[in-house]
Amino acid sequence: MLITSASNSRLRQLRAALRDGQADSQGRVPIEGPKLVREAIQSHLRIEEVFVSESCRLDPAVHSLLEQIPGRLEIVEVSDRLFPLIVSTETPLGLLALVRLPSFEFRELLNRASLLLVGCELQDPGNLGTLLRSAEAFAVSGVLLTENSVSPRNAKVIRASAGSIFRVPCLGGLESAELLHDLARNGFTLVAATPKATVDFRQPVYQGRVALLVGNEGKGLSKEILSHARVQIRIPMEAAIESLNVSVATSIILCEAARQRNKANRR
Repeated sequence: MLITSASNSRLRQLRAALRDGQADSQGRVPIEGPKLVREAIQSHLRIEEVFVSESCRLDPAVHSLLEQIPGRLEIVEVSDRLFPLIVSTETPLGLLALVRLPSFEFRELLNRASLLLVGCELQDPGNLGTLLRSAEAFAVSGVLLTENSVSPRNAKVIRASAGSIFRVPCLGGLESAELLHDLARNGFTLVAATPKATVDFRQPVYQGRVALLVGNEGKGLSKEILSHARVQIRIPMEAAIESLNVSVATSIILCEAARQRNKANRR
């Protein structure tokens, strides 16, 4: 099937979903480019629709990739002229798929998790995507987001995660006070990252069940959130630098947490 008209009903529905930056009416999210589609295949995601530009369809590598998608799936070709209308990137990669992200239960995650990352009112999709990437790199069991945070189904989050969101449990829209109480009741040590803390992040505070709390890009963690934390940590920096980007700072802390936990497991 080749689509050459911008008024095509399938294109209109797809453009509406992309415009909202969320899942479509059937709960599917768009992923763009061969790399993300390959990650989705390798992560055993359910791929339901594929749209490919005319010129991209002629690429042998793309043709080989499409053959790896399990099941009988219609590949919808879109003219090169129209394809830029259905993607959110400035430089279209010629391939877009609608997939279903894996679903995770909060209680199940809480029961089996050892190290959790809690994002409090994170709003930048690029930051969340990077945090998901770091979470996978440093063996975080899951990422939990309080209400007023960016949706993990946001197309920019998915793109920035480079496929990590396909494998790392990520739950959003959680009420912060209830979440923190749940974590404490289930034996998690709440460790809050804040520039105003006095404890160096390299101190041994990451053993056992740990939930690392990180805050909003502009405001950081609220006093209410900080009041729940057993430990508050900071990254020592030169005086001229007040703070780091939340995704950079969190990645540094998670790297240290992974080092300490791995060292303890080797004993």
